[in-house]
Amino acid sequence: MDLANSLTQTESSAIGMLTANPLLGNQYFQSLEDGSMPRADFVRSQLQFFHAVGYFSRNLAALISRLPTSAGRAVLVHNLSEEHGLDEEHPAAGFRSPFAHDRTFARFLETLGIDAEALTASVAEPPVRAFNLALLGACSSESPGFALAALGMIEYAFADISALIGRRVVDLGWVQAGELVHYSLHAEIDKRHAAELFEAAETAEITNEPTTSILGGLSFGRYIFDRLYRDLIREKI
Repeated sequence: MDLANSLTQTESSAIGMLTANPLLGNQYFQSLEDGSMPRADFVRSQLQFFHAVGYFSRNLAALISRLPTSAGRAVLVHNLSEEHGLDEEHPAAGFRSPFAHDRTFARFLETLGIDAEALTASVAEPPVRAFNLALLGACSSESPGFALAALGMIEYAFADISALIGRRVVDLGWVQAGELVHYSLHAEIDKRHAAELFEAAETAEITNEPTTSILGGLSFGRYIFDRLYRDLIREKI
């Protein structure tokens, strides 16, 4: 199969945006890659990122409520179910709360030395609140194609982010390879999620929007995700 021809137009556009202006080129990932990011700064930033992980499913739920058909909602319902611990390979097992994404990220933080008390005491600071509320606003009030494209861009970019973070924390000795959780999962599944969201954005029964709306969603998703990571490293939370 010609992989390029199997991509939707929206996925090809997302890849083009990330190729022309790589999100992994920002200071957060470059400092992690070259070893200049102090471990304490990484841990603080990841403790903040926990609040984005826990909030993400609210964005999906907000958009689900606005889509008029069950077929249109199905992709988001599936994604939302996985966020809450449904294993698609073993669906008969139902929702397994230890595998909900906020729980797997909490276990990742445990491997970095963040205990339950510190996690409970933590609150989302402005960079994470800005990201969460911007994405919720898009899912609540922007056109469905725009919102689906933005979500897809974030999922697509997070797959590569997860691969990089997972590799670097092991290389730096901050986490043992056998103890790595959350990021190993997302490196595998998030491009599939993104492809489903991109296809949904193009589905006529969901949206008859012009291509410019979908492209706007891609650009918006990339921007707010890039800005989140830049602000996390800049503000030294």
